[in-house]
Amino acid sequence: MKRAGLFAGLLFLAGCGGTTTAQKTTSTTAPTSTPTTTATTTTTTTTACPPFAGGTGTKASATKPSKTMLLTDVQIDSDRCTDRVFLSFRPAAGQQPGYTVQYRTAAQAQTEDASGKHIPIAGNAFLVVRLEPAATADLTGAQLKYTYTGPPKITPSGMRYVREIRKTGDFESVLTWAIGLSAQRPFTVTSSGSPTSLTIEIG
Repeated sequence: MKRAGLFAGLLFLAGCGGTTTAQKTTSTTAPTSTPTTTATTTTTTTTACPPFAGGTGTKASATKPSKTMLLTDVQIDSDRCTDRVFLSFRPAAGQQPGYTVQYRTAAQAQTEDASGKHIPIAGNAFLVVRLEPAATADLTGAQLKYTYTGPPKITPSGMRYVREIRKTGDFESVLTWAIGLSAQRPFTVTSSGSPTSLTIEIG
């Protein structure tokens, strides 16, 4: 009987120990704080271009210079709303270049003066700049001296409308450049004698 009582007591103590271990295993700790999420909203504002004062009709100088204007440089510039093409000339006693600037058909714009050779030009509309009297070389000296040594073809990047600028004529004091555009756009032409230049702005 004593042995039976002792055995029962051991079983009772073992049962109590198992219960204590199970309680420790299943106990959990609740988080002390809850994370929060903050949403950020970004607003983009687009400013429209102001009205452009130019038109699509032919623009020409009122008079022609008495001397042949010698081209020295062709440069381009662009901002958010307009593209600009600058033609610079050797100073000629304050004279301004004589010009006619107008839209021509693709076939007309891409035909080289005098030779009739086809000259491919990138674009969907073509603004042709005819300068008279003008040239890219000085013929007054004993030897021919080029005043414009830049490329006859300019393919700019980052322009809004201009896709390509190409010299299409330099014959008998008539100098012609064609401007290939993404589409027909209004333009303005400004000439100056100091410095001697012609600016075509497309908007």
